[in-house]
Amino acid sequence: MLHAILAALLLGAVSTADAAGQQRPLTTVPGAPGTATPTPYPQITPSTPPKAGANRPGAPLLPPMPLPGPPKDQPLPGLSQDPPKAPDKGR
Repeated sequence: MLHAILAALLLGAVSTADAAGQQRPLTTVPGAPGTATPTPYPQITPSTPPKAGANRPGAPLLPPMPLPGPPKDQPLPGLSQDPPKAPDKGR
């Protein structure tokens, strides 16, 4: 029984080594993983962002944006222009 097991292992090892020695021809398919796919358009390199204070380290990259405010022709909500009148105590 031991001889049969050893013979089977030996035949399996020989066939595995023989199969590993043979190399199958590789055919690449366009778009397959690991292959370079040509691009239809030329590559565009990104431009550098504009810098406001290029000569100062730590300066903001862009100039400050103006903050929005309420419309000029309308008063702010919740603020009244004239103070509330006190009720008459005479009547």
